[in-house]
Amino acid sequence: MLEKIFKPYLSRLYVAAPLCLVAGLISAFAMAPHNLCFTLFIGIACLYTSLHYAKNKRRKFALGWLFGFGYFVMSLSWIGNALLVEGNPYKWAWPLAVSGLPAALALFIGTLCILTHWVKLDKFLGLLTFCGLMIGSELLRGYLFTGFPWNLFGYSWADILSIAQIASLGSIYILSAITIFWASSIGFALIAKKHLALTALTISLISFLACFAYGQYRIDSTEITYKEGVMARLVQPNINQADKWDPRKTADHFSKLLQLSYYDGSEQAAENFTYIIWPETAIKGWYLQDRGSLGALKAMLNSYPKGAAIITGALLFDESDKSYSNSIIMIDSDGQISNRYNKSHLVPFGEYIPFQKWIPLETITQFTGFKRGNGPEIYNTQQNLSYSPLVCYEILFPHNALPKNKKADFIVNVTNDAWYGISAGPYQHFTLARFRAIETGTSVLRVANTGITGAIDPLGRVISSSTLFTPSYLNINLPNSVDFHAIGNN
Repeated sequence: MLEKIFKPYLSRLYVAAPLCLVAGLISAFAMAPHNLCFTLFIGIACLYTSLHYAKNKRRKFALGWLFGFGYFVMSLSWIGNALLVEGNPYKWAWPLAVSGLPAALALFIGTLCILTHWVKLDKFLGLLTFCGLMIGSELLRGYLFTGFPWNLFGYSWADILSIAQIASLGSIYILSAITIFWASSIGFALIAKKHLALTALTISLISFLACFAYGQYRIDSTEITYKEGVMARLVQPNINQADKWDPRKTADHFSKLLQLSYYDGSEQAAENFTYIIWPETAIKGWYLQDRGSLGALKAMLNSYPKGAAIITGALLFDESDKSYSNSIIMIDSDGQISNRYNKSHLVPFGEYIPFQKWIPLETITQFTGFKRGNGPEIYNTQQNLSYSPLVCYEILFPHNALPKNKKADFIVNVTNDAWYGISAGPYQHFTLARFRAIETGTSVLRVANTGITGAIDPLGRVISSSTLFTPSYLNINLPNSVDFHAIGNN
């Protein structure tokens, strides 16, 4: 019966094409800040059904590409805001950013949809093949050309933590694969024979309930404890991006950071050693050579009764090769600098120009390009705590949050989301940090120049967070990391 309803319409490109484009647009509402996960189910089901009636490989590619373009253009349109910051010389590239990148990312989905031509999507093997191809598209865009694993389908569960816990079984890609199967089963049920449709929907329902039960058990059986004797202050100065590198305002920016960081008289800060965390590129290298600036830092750190150290993003310049590095360093109360980490996963065109010999452009950040670091690192503090530093974009990559087979007491993620204004970007960026906490069982301290500054526990729950474009600081206790292999043995 459904065959008679759908086939006359979906076999026609002028119906199926706009349907798939709209399906992609709708699916984008599954991502932050909306987190309407059911829209992804509607969108993928529409794509699946439309592909079944597509007559040839070219049409299948077109439908997959249109779905992907709609999805990415809606969910990533905020990227263009970085080009509209006052003084940026690349405003002319705004149309390319808001349409070119989505068009390129959609190629992953469109190309793999071609392969559905050789399977029957109304058979169970066809369903599994489609799911494999869709998760394959996510893996490819997550790793090829340095990778861009933003808004993977699994992130749609950010507001339903019982399901989000499935990411702990490996990574967000496992949750994405399961999500694709659940959504595709709806499309499959619309075109398959009754017994196959019921089988697919039954498997989806049972697996959904099993995932929910596992996630809820994981939450209920995991007691989050907190470290004794230490706390963290997360400082969000809210410096306008157009003003950030204005030399006339450098002193004001530094003063603002210091004011938000001084001991505030709270009992919590009086009783604990405090780690103050400043955002990405909060200071420049010359602060560390200038006696006045270093003295002001030391005075602020020594205002804490139990002492304090600062972990801060820093823009450092290397005289030997005339290069910049986007770094995170630690400064103790004596002004000693240690634990220098250089960002290793750089942003194409933002922090370096790919094939720069042939593309003679400056980066969007207007520096000559950044020197790449050595990869994920673990650093120790004088209080015998360990942390993994990640700069901005690096929080995207599931397997780089911690060095392989190593654990840390917490993850520090410094960023500057002022580039993106009031948009979905900062909310999506914060969601990525929540999933890195779930995957690693490690709390994440995320500090933005402006955006969403916050502390996330090992279950992905937000302990405390700021709001966009508000200067603020958060005093938080540090959660202990969790070994989830020990669940059930408590």
